[in-house]
Amino acid sequence: MPTRDPKNPKLPVPTAGSAPALKHSPFGALSGLSAPPGPTSNAPASTEPKPAAAAKAPARLVLRREKKGRGGKTVVVVSGLRAQAHLPESAIATLAQHLKQQLGCGGAVERVAGDTEIVLQGDQPARVAELLTERGFRVAGVTS
Repeated sequence: MPTRDPKNPKLPVPTAGSAPALKHSPFGALSGLSAPPGPTSNAPASTEPKPAAAAKAPARLVLRREKKGRGGKTVVVVSGLRAQAHLPESAIATLAQHLKQQLGCGGAVERVAGDTEIVLQGDQPARVAELLTERGFRVAGVTS
């Protein structure tokens, strides 16, 4: 007995041997044709491989540990997101959300003159540096 389609239980789903064979090949008319001619140029074909595009260096983010003006609570500030990494606001918000979830802490995205920073609550600069390195960034500043 054929199995039922989970999306529409009224219709049976054909099983491995029960489907009828095709009566014609959709590509049968193409069998007598030749391949189209390649590009025509007078330049000889180059046999040496083209150099790969230069890999863009990863962006450099700076970590700072701050306590001042925060009621004695320590935070880790990730700066250089717009100035160095040239990330759009949506990517910065996504990165902040990822860091907060992985660290199990709170945080915020703050806009500063000419740049955007991620402020993460708690004293975990080594873990922040590790997570940013995994995402392809170079990390400078406080990492321990």
